Amino acid sequence: MYYYLSGKLALVQPNLAVIDCGGVGYKCAITENTYKQIARLENACLYTYLNVKEDALDLYGFADEQEKLFFELLLSISGVGPKAALAILSVHTPETFAACVISSDAKGITKAAGVGPKLAQRICLELKDKIAKTKVVPSEIAADDDFDVSSDVVSDAVAVLVALGYSKNDASKAVRKCSADNTNDIVKQALRILSKNL
Repeated sequence: MYYYLSGKLALVQPNLAVIDCGGVGYKCAITENTYKQIARLENACLYTYLNVKEDALDLYGFADEQEKLFFELLLSISGVGPKAALAILSVHTPETFAACVISSDAKGITKAAGVGPKLAQRICLELKDKIAKTKVVPSEIAADDDFDVSSDVVSDAVAVLVALGYSKNDASKAVRKCSADNTNDIVKQALRILSKNL
């Protein structure tokens, strides 16, 4: 119904923003990451999601379309409601959340309030393929011609590094120098290599 709201920030708090659009104040629940991006602005644009319930219409606002996309992906998981989705995206940016999912780091997702280990594992399982198709984590990881990325472990490790902001080429080079046989250990080794300005 509403794609975005743009106007004067009448009120902004860590979990709430009110945007004045033509004299009407729209109350939006927001993540802490969105709050950090808009807290000092006089005017803001929030991409919105309208949640329709029997007794209420709840509006959720996001500083960018990427965060909104991840919110919607989370809502597609059985057992994840708007409150849990907001909690997850308050603890994680889309990039760090994508890294958790692709590396099956359920523990990282449980840092969000109200998200237990079983739900976190389900999120990793059900969103892994969907997130790989988003712009946050490219589904195809470019690499050197002599570097075999056919292994799921290797592909996942490169994808996690790309999600963390490294170029595909640098990520591939770093992973190629790693000797571990699981995604988490490869990522840890690669990050040490990359920190030395590969």
